[in-house]
Parts: sequence; C-alpha cells; structure tokens
Amino acid sequence: MTVLPRRPVAAVLATGLLLSWPAAATAAPPPELDTIIHGGKVFDGSGAPGRLTDLGLKDGRVHRLGDLGRTRARTRYDATGQYVTPGFIDIHAHTETGPPLAGAKSSLTQGVTTELLGPDGGGAYEIDQQLRQLDAAPKGINVAPYVGFNTVWQATMGERDTRPTAAQSAQMRARIESGMRQGAWGVSGGLGYPPASYARTQEVADVVRGARSWRAMFTDHIRDETNQVVESTAEDIAIGKAAGLMPEITHLKVAGPGNWGKSATMLRLLREARASSTHAGGDVYPYTAASTALEFYVPGWAKDGGTAAMLARFADPALRSRIDAEISAFVRDDVGTPDKVVLPDLANKTIADLMAEYGGVTIGAAIMRVLKAHNGSILAVMHIGSEQDLANFIADPFVAFSSDGGVTESAQTHPRHYGSYPRVLGRYVRERALLSWEEAIRKMTGLPATMVGMVDRGYLAEGMAADVTVFDPKTIGDRATFEHPKQYSVGVHWVFVNGKLALTGGEPTHAAAGQALRRASSMPTRPQHAGKDLAVTTAGLVRPETGGATAIVAALAQHSGARSAVGTVVIAGPQGVLHSVRLGRLQTADGWFSVTGIGRLGAGPERAFTLTLDHRDPLAAPGQRRATVRIDGAPTIYGILS
Repeated sequence: MTVLPRRPVAAVLATGLLLSWPAAATAAPPPELDTIIHGGKVFDGSGAPGRLTDLGLKDGRVHRLGDLGRTRARTRYDATGQYVTPGFIDIHAHTETGPPLAGAKSSLTQGVTTELLGPDGGGAYEIDQQLRQLDAAPKGINVAPYVGFNTVWQATMGERDTRPTAAQSAQMRARIESGMRQGAWGVSGGLGYPPASYARTQEVADVVRGARSWRAMFTDHIRDETNQVVESTAEDIAIGKAAGLMPEITHLKVAGPGNWGKSATMLRLLREARASSTHAGGDVYPYTAASTALEFYVPGWAKDGGTAAMLARFADPALRSRIDAEISAFVRDDVGTPDKVVLPDLANKTIADLMAEYGGVTIGAAIMRVLKAHNGSILAVMHIGSEQDLANFIADPFVAFSSDGGVTESAQTHPRHYGSYPRVLGRYVRERALLSWEEAIRKMTGLPATMVGMVDRGYLAEGMAADVTVFDPKTIGDRATFEHPKQYSVGVHWVFVNGKLALTGGEPTHAAAGQALRRASSMPTRPQHAGKDLAVTTAGLVRPETGGATAIVAALAQHSGARSAVGTVVIAGPQGVLHSVRLGRLQTADGWFSVTGIGRLGAGPERAFTLTLDHRDPLAAPGQRRATVRIDGAPTIYGILS
C-alpha cells in the first residue's frame, strides 16, 4: 500500500478546525439499535472463519458486532444454529426490472441482496436515465448497472459486419466513459454475440479503454466457449491489458466433450496475468448446462444485418445448405448430440425430438425451422459442460459466484434463476466439501464487492451497509430442476436489505428496501487483499467545490486475518467533530484507501461513516488527491485534500 503523505496530527489540531464547531448541547442516551441478530455464527465476508457473536443494525448500517445481550433493540432475531453472512452479490444477473423486482422472491430465497444488471454486453449506456427509472421502481433488492459494450457498438455501428472509423471509435469510447461517469459499475461485453462479435480485438480495446481512468473491470462473455475457449480467454486478457481494465471472464465454462479439461489452461492464463500485474478473474454459476437464445448456433455471417436478413438467408437455397452444415457442426462441438439442447418454451422438447418430429431432418434444418416459427428467437438450455471443469472453476480463489439468472417469476427458464447460491452451499460445500463455508461465502460477498468497486458492501463490519443473509447450514439447498425450474430454494431464514427485513419464512416482506446503486469515481476495482497486513495514515483539509473545509485525521492498521481495523479517525467539519469509536474494515489499493466505522459527533448519538482517500480519482486534476466523507444524517463531503 502506498502510504499517503500526512501532516502531523498536532499541526492539524493547531489550525483550530477541530474545535470550530460546538458539540451537541446535551448527551444522547445510550444508542438503541433497530435490530439485533443474536446467537448465530457470523462470517464477515473476508474468508475468515465464522465466530459466534451478535450483530446489531441501525439506520441501514452495521453498528455493532459482539455481545449485545444487554443492548436494547426494537427487534431481536434468535439465530442460534444459523450462519449470518453479508448479503450475496450477484455480478452477472439478467434481472427482470419490472413487477417481479418488487418482491424479488427468486433472489431473496437464495440470500441475494444485490444484482449487477446488463451483463453480456447488454447494459444501457444512458446510465442516468436507467438509474432514474430504477430509483422510481419498487425494489426488493439492490440493483447496480453495467454499461454495455454490445449496446454501444450496435448504437454506433448497427447490425452489420463493418469496421469503425476513427470518429466512430471515439464516439463509442466517449459513450463508455459517459456511462462510467453516470454511475456504471464496469463495462460488460458479449463478444460471443453479434454485432459485437464482428468487432476485432484491438477495436474492442480501443472502445472499452474509455473506462480506463475509472479503474473498472471488463466482464465479458468470451468470443468462443467451445473449440477456441482458451484462445478467447487469452483475447479477453489482452483486451484488459491494452485497455487498462481488469479482464473478468464471466460465467466461466468449457463447452463440448472435445474441449473438456481446458479449464486448467484457462485458469493458468488468468494466474499468469495476475503474476504480470494485471488483476484478472472470473465468475461461475454451479451448473454444467448453459442457456441462451437458440439463434446462438447460427453462424455470425448468416446473422449479419439482423433477424430479417437471417431468416431471408434461411430461405435462400444457395445459402441454406451451408447454414445447415455450420449449425450442425456447432451443435456437435458444443454439446455432442442434439438431445442435449432443450427448449423450455416447447415443453422441454430437445432438438433431437424436433428432428424426428420434422421427418428425420438434420440438426441445422430443425433449428432453422423452429427459429422461423418463432420469429428468429427462442430460449434454449444447452448441456455443454463437465463436472470436473465446473469444480475447477468453483475452487479457484479468484473466481466469484454468479447466477446468470437474476430476479424472475418465469416457469420456463434455467433453474439457475432459482437455485444458484443455495446449490453452491448445499451441494459443493456441505455435501462435497469442495470449499469451506468461509471461502464459499467470501466468493459470494467480499470478492465480488471488490471486483466491481463497492466500498461499503460485501462485508459484515461496523459502518457497512446492512445487507445480511441468515441461513441454516444443515438445510440450505436448491430445489429447482431443469424439468421444473420454478421451485424456490430452502434454508434461508431471514434476509435484510439496507437494514430492513426483506425475507422471512420464505416469503418477501415487500419492504421495498432495495436501492439503485451508483458507482462513485473513488470506487476502484481492486484485489481483495484478504490475509494481508494493511496500514495507512493521513491528515489534511478537504475542500469541496461548494466551499468550506473539513479536517480529517486518520491513522489505521489492519493485521492479517483481522476482522476490523484499529486506530483513529477524526473528522471535523460543518456537521461537528466526529471521533471514531469502533472501526470497520480497512480496504486499500494503489494510492487509495477506504475505511468504514462508527463514530460519535460530540456528545450526540453514534453514526456510521465511510472515509475514502484517492490519489487517482478520474475527476481530479493531475497530482490532486480527493477525499470522500460520508456520515449518516449529513451531506456527503467530496473535494480536494490539501
């Protein structure tokens, strides 16, 4: 960690700023908590083993960890025998943002409290507009958008396989940067889907580097998950390096019996990238079957120009036989035999069933016929993978968990929408012992939070957002099947979203406690740094553009394996003088740190706070340091640190 320059604490005290605002007139009574969850085993999201302790929530934040037997609270929950964890963060979710989002039952019954929207390149680039719409919608969970490479490419280039001019590349790059500036949590790509699949490697890097100064990640559905899966992994790493972004291989998989075993090479490439100073990783969902639109099997050249052009080529005798042959070859490479491709909207018929039904036609002919009958698109489930490759991805410490699902109420879909997280915990932790409980929970909480840049979620520590999942380790599990996917998971007792009870007894409370989350300029993608000694000191004045000044003094350390930081934070500004009384988690990166905690304003009540200092804030002038101070109940302070 780069130690930031500091002035002596005494020098800051001598300015008089720490004494410039009067303390509260009267002492507040002992703090009353909104909620206490007592008697459970608490896993903090860092990968540390669980410990029996109590958890206290107030004003949407984690306020206390420890023995709270004598502490007053409005509500108490007896979690004896339960595991208490941060709410799970799903970094690849195709969330239905309409009415299903209000209850979010499919996600809350899995323990998920936050979902990242717009994966596979499909995120909007008008992020302001999207966030305003999400603000207005009732939300059972938090939602956070990506800006989509595919969306930007299509808006600029259309659906044709053409090369961008320098001006078009600049326009796309500006749209990516604008999306980040408006609050996107990274850039999502889907190079396996047209028209983004028409983009060449350097063209992709030239566009997504619009997010370089924001220190974000490029999360991508790679170009080819079958015969070229290793080469496509290497391509994404090259794009990340060239663009200055974290390459993140989303929903890691190896498709087709002829390719099984290549997971080891893919993970080696990611490991080598990290060894050469490129932070790289991925995410995985716990199934060997994929799901996407059936037209995925149609070759890219046949889709050039969009759906109408594709269907016209199907009808062209001069092209039909070539399309048939290429579709048939792709299906065999992807799944082996056509009985492994299932259509949920057609009562789970397989492509093999349709081949027989249509009079013994070829694979390609059957797919073209069903696509024509459904205007070019229908959902398919493809049984592509091997259990060993899946186990390799699950066990890798730099691979987070995701669902590739998200909030839904559909009964014709992949079971991952309803079962992903409990399936990991029940099948791969409790039954197969592939991971420890603490490691699996880390890969659902602290790891994805740092990958996307969150500073106050993903951990149970003082000052963090109170997203909490409480589950029974003996019973948690998935019930969804491919034949009957709409079956809710079991074993999650309670879920709290921003401190409010969102799920109890397997049913949503419809508290609408979810938020539309915005990424600030001082929230970099970064390694998790679990198990490392950390230390930072700083002192100075924060001067916002609106005027005034706030003095900050911080001297912090967090030892390897520790659950929280030790040291002191003092913040003196228009709101008064806040002294830290309990510190939460210290997080660091190059020239950056953030710490959460609970402090007291004078003799007033305790309040949660977050302090972030940044040498590389993209909104700052060269050489400037920026600081962000958030204290509950007070306006956010953001400005130059002098």
